[in-house]
Amino acid sequence: MLASSPDCIKVLDLDGTLRFMSEGGLRAMEIDDFAAFKGCHWPDFCHGYERGALQAALATARAGGRGHFQGYADTVKGNRRYWDVVVTPMLDAGGRPDRLLAISRDVTEARAAGERIGLALDTGVVLGTWVWDVARDQLTGDARFADTFGLDPEALTTGLALRAAAAAIHPDDLAQVAERVGQAVSRGGPYRAEYRVRRPDGSWRWIEANGHCELDPAGEPTRFPGILIDIDSRKRQELRQAALIELGDHLRGLSHPAAIAAAASQVLGAALQVSRAGYGSVDAAREVIEIEPDWCAGPGIASVAGRHAFRDFGSYIDDLKRNEVVAIPDVRQDPRTGAGVARLGALQIRALLNVPLMKDGRLAAVVLAHTDAEHPWTEEEVAFARAVADRTWAAMEQARAGAELQRINETLEQQVAVRTQERDGIWNASQDLLGVADAHGVWLSVNPAWTDKLGWSREEILGRTSEWLEHPEDRAATHVAVIRLAGGSRVADFENRFRTRNGGYRSFSWVAVPVEGKLFCSARDITEQKLAAERLARAEEALRQSQKMEAVGQLTGGVAHDFNNLLTGITGSLELMSLRIGQGRISELEHYVAAAQGAARRAAALTHRLLAFSRRQTLAPSPTNINRLVAGMEELIRRTVGPEIEVEVVGAAGLWPALIDANQLENALLNLCINARDAMPEGGRITIETANRWLDEQAIREQDTAPGQYLSLCVTDTGTGMAPEVIERAFDPFFTTKPLGQGTGLGLSMIYGFVRQSGGQVRIYSEPGQGTTMCLYLPRHHGPGEESARPDLPSAAPGAGKGETVLVVDDEATIRQLISEVLEELGYAVLEAEDGAGGLGILQSDARIDLLVTDVGLTGGMNGRQMADAARLARPDLKVLFITGYAENAVMGSRPLEAGMHVLTKPFAMDILAHRVTTLIAGG
Repeated sequence: MLASSPDCIKVLDLDGTLRFMSEGGLRAMEIDDFAAFKGCHWPDFCHGYERGALQAALATARAGGRGHFQGYADTVKGNRRYWDVVVTPMLDAGGRPDRLLAISRDVTEARAAGERIGLALDTGVVLGTWVWDVARDQLTGDARFADTFGLDPEALTTGLALRAAAAAIHPDDLAQVAERVGQAVSRGGPYRAEYRVRRPDGSWRWIEANGHCELDPAGEPTRFPGILIDIDSRKRQELRQAALIELGDHLRGLSHPAAIAAAASQVLGAALQVSRAGYGSVDAAREVIEIEPDWCAGPGIASVAGRHAFRDFGSYIDDLKRNEVVAIPDVRQDPRTGAGVARLGALQIRALLNVPLMKDGRLAAVVLAHTDAEHPWTEEEVAFARAVADRTWAAMEQARAGAELQRINETLEQQVAVRTQERDGIWNASQDLLGVADAHGVWLSVNPAWTDKLGWSREEILGRTSEWLEHPEDRAATHVAVIRLAGGSRVADFENRFRTRNGGYRSFSWVAVPVEGKLFCSARDITEQKLAAERLARAEEALRQSQKMEAVGQLTGGVAHDFNNLLTGITGSLELMSLRIGQGRISELEHYVAAAQGAARRAAALTHRLLAFSRRQTLAPSPTNINRLVAGMEELIRRTVGPEIEVEVVGAAGLWPALIDANQLENALLNLCINARDAMPEGGRITIETANRWLDEQAIREQDTAPGQYLSLCVTDTGTGMAPEVIERAFDPFFTTKPLGQGTGLGLSMIYGFVRQSGGQVRIYSEPGQGTTMCLYLPRHHGPGEESARPDLPSAAPGAGKGETVLVVDDEATIRQLISEVLEELGYAVLEAEDGAGGLGILQSDARIDLLVTDVGLTGGMNGRQMADAARLARPDLKVLFITGYAENAVMGSRPLEAGMHVLTKPFAMDILAHRVTTLIAGG
């Protein structure tokens, strides 16, 4: 029994001296000779255990009890393992402890499995959980598990046989999964497997299963819980990388273009899981392609090998000639393939991916992939296809060079003189860097192109390695390539940069082979190609920006008009105030102040609506009674829609409160009512209705939101209604069915952004001629109390305490001056800084600072959040008030605000700032 046990079983004297260790213990502790350790003191022998825990376990056992602890300890060979240790007494004839028995079980793998499960739960990629009752073969799981395996969730709650889930596993993975499940069941402990399961659409998804089989005291399996983790994206990326490596290895052994094309097509098609993949040589002048024998997914997919005219299928050859990848998800929807839809359909092409290969600036070949169904090409797929294309092209070029070399070798004896002359001509005339080096990379011979391209003389290069020319970032990779060459491996498509005599760098793509202890190298100058790629990327970005600005341009007239009106109100009021002061008519100033403040508030509301469109506005949610809000808006809505429109309000009794920004919700409601009015040019009726809603599993799928309690705010009109295609695009930015100049298409997008940012959802219910219902679903607020009337801020904030100091940091001098004057009038001492570095310098001094008031967007390379975080290293209790005119994300970044940090959105009233400052300093 001792010999067969994997546990480390030890017999100790009462003082912990080691007298015996089982064979399993010797293996577990990696001990070759026990005699060297017999008689050692166990606490000294086991490195890594927490000393107090081990001594406590020994003391408990000496007293007749059972000592137990867990912890890390190293084997004698330095391998760290995690042990579960139990120490019990061995009694003599009189029942007194005579010796101690210590049993250490290695639970490293079980602990690692538990950590993996915890990590998976934390990352949010869990696809489901299960529990398998092994004895009864009853598998239960949650709804996500059922969805992943295509099982009935109801049946899974009561239990299914394990084979029901096994039916969804890919046949190629089933044996491996069964083997690992069997191992876990037979010995207990952790289980992990990666495999594919079938999706409802017939495709396969990669998942990782982690579990742990529990055994009863008799060693029989009882309970087997576990989780599923989504690894599809990672696994596919790994498979693509493996496919590229495999392709590279395979291509090195091929020399015929047709064989190279076939190998590349098979790897591309299998990795992307498309219908067809292939390679074709292009005659750019005639705009025709000669496709080599292609790879097809099955007998139902016909080959397209042969000669084809590009223009028969559309105009996308123009993009290929510009070295642009053509990725079309649906040929029926893309204008470039509109003229060729019929021909493409006859070839079972619904989506296509073409990667151009250029030679001397002209389109020379294309690597292609087709699907017979609509397919949105991802960036990862395009990048993979580009990598396959590059490797294929390099292999093709190498094959052609090899074929040419072979042809020359076959006539070597007859053409020695000619070949020598030609070789010298090529050597001297080649624009590629040609060179011969020894096994250590020391150059023995180089062609004139080195001087032409780099400016260094032949004498400066020979007798040295190229390390002095290499870009510092490329030296390590170049060194590895030279080692591979010295070891007999061929290097192709290796890129690095060499320094020119004028101090710049040029990029080269290398092909090198070792021959009889020497390295024969060729490097093509790809500097211009890389610059062209960068210019293309910049041009594409400029095009995207142009398209974006073209859409934003639809807003320019209306926004400029609104802001000009608002600025006229503000500047006009200020001018009249100045005039009246000069006339001594002070009693009229309040009227102009009110007018200027009203225009400023409307300008702030306009910027908030624009931020709502981007879903970036800083919201101020509070418990809100929606019925009360609607009632307060009713009169404004009636005046806005006009007398031809009847307005009816139906408020639900007992309506739950919502945690929402009331101002934004008022704007959203008014916009919905204006849209309803525009849909009823001949008049009609608008119904505003509220209700409590429970969203169950079915409703969740329909509404695309989380389950739970919501309240709805719906606006229904009797207008023209919407067609399905209009509903589908209604929330798109800048989409509108109104005539030019009568709408920007921004309103519904702003409403959608605000509601989604608030944790809710927006839905449209409409049919042409039957009117429209727009419903906002807002999460119920479960916090204490509903919204009460918003208290007015005190007209004057309380004064400062003795010596209380505020640091104000803002790169706008006017804002700093205003804030400082307000705070000094309250009695605070004020320190100022115009950038983050200056503010941090004050914060790191010994000056008393009770509150930091800082803008977020500061100049000088350090924003307000970074400054506050750095200051809190020395002042952990520093209170911070961020002021921002853009978005909460600018403050928070990827992290939430910490305790003691608050946000105030620009523009703000000075009395609100004063009240906020005094409240924060007072501890509010």
